[in-house]
Amino acid sequence: MIHQANIFLLLFGALQGALLSLWFFRNHRKELSNVYMGVFLVIVGLQLTFKVITKVWLMENVLYLYGLSYQFPLLIGPILYLYTQSKNTNTFHRKDLLHFVPFLIATLHECASLLHLPGLHIHPHSYIQGAIQSAILSAYAFAAYKISIPQVRGFIRVVTIVELLIILTLAIMVRYYGQLPDLRLLFLSLTILIYWISYRVIAASAPFAAPEKPVVALKVQNQPKYAHSSLKPEEGDRIEAQLHHLIGHEKLYLEPELTIDILAAKLSTSRHHLSQVLNERLKKTYADYVNEFRLEEARQRLSNQAHFRFTIAAIALDSGFNSVSSFNELFRKRYGTTPSKYREPFLKKMSA
Repeated sequence: MIHQANIFLLLFGALQGALLSLWFFRNHRKELSNVYMGVFLVIVGLQLTFKVITKVWLMENVLYLYGLSYQFPLLIGPILYLYTQSKNTNTFHRKDLLHFVPFLIATLHECASLLHLPGLHIHPHSYIQGAIQSAILSAYAFAAYKISIPQVRGFIRVVTIVELLIILTLAIMVRYYGQLPDLRLLFLSLTILIYWISYRVIAASAPFAAPEKPVVALKVQNQPKYAHSSLKPEEGDRIEAQLHHLIGHEKLYLEPELTIDILAAKLSTSRHHLSQVLNERLKKTYADYVNEFRLEEARQRLSNQAHFRFTIAAIALDSGFNSVSSFNELFRKRYGTTPSKYREPFLKKMSA
């Protein structure tokens, strides 16, 4: 009964991983990181699928796939690193494929060992193989953590812990095959991981929310927008002066969660009056006004040697943006180049 329930839960995890990977692949045009996340979910789904299929059947019918199934942990580290890197640069280079060389070598050697090819049939001890896989995964996880944005670090930690558990489980299964109870129960951690990612995706994107209906603007014959506003000129002067102080001097724009409502509360005024001051006196919307300061802050940090050790994503977040992709787009529109290209000559000047 427990064995059947375990298979049922593993299959549900694999199915959920397949569905979630399709969602990420469908959104690949927006961010390269979605492609890497989709590939990651496919790998985890295959890890679950191969543990549902019996070992004897795999060895008798698809020996190559049996050998392949034990090398999947070598893919997790590179995918984890490339996913984190793409969050910063959103670019792919051919040299990135070199990260998968250890997996290719291990897979070829595994297949050669299973086929008992002359000189290549030596199979390392399962603990040695597990130690190598753990070292590679840990090295990639550490490298990914160093360049990651804060929102990704929890994901890196969880994936690393779960995959290290899987590596240990595989090593024990090989070493004590037939001597211990079914250890496939530990692969349920992958099912939990997939559903945890699913929860994070749903919580972040609210996929079932109804789309906003466009607001139809009704034009009133030459009537000013704030014709009936109760804002007095002296109150408008006060709001404008305090606004410049809070944003320009206290740098309130560095807070990613800052909204027009929060800003209005700090100015002891209403959202309507703040919008009126921004529109009539500064000829700007709230978003345009705040993003001007954030973009300038980011531009200065990108050209400042003291901030060269930080990634572009980290600079964007520290400058008040809560989305790296929107920062890249706004930066390009304002300065006519991408943040990475803008920063490049300053980095070369330092290394010269």
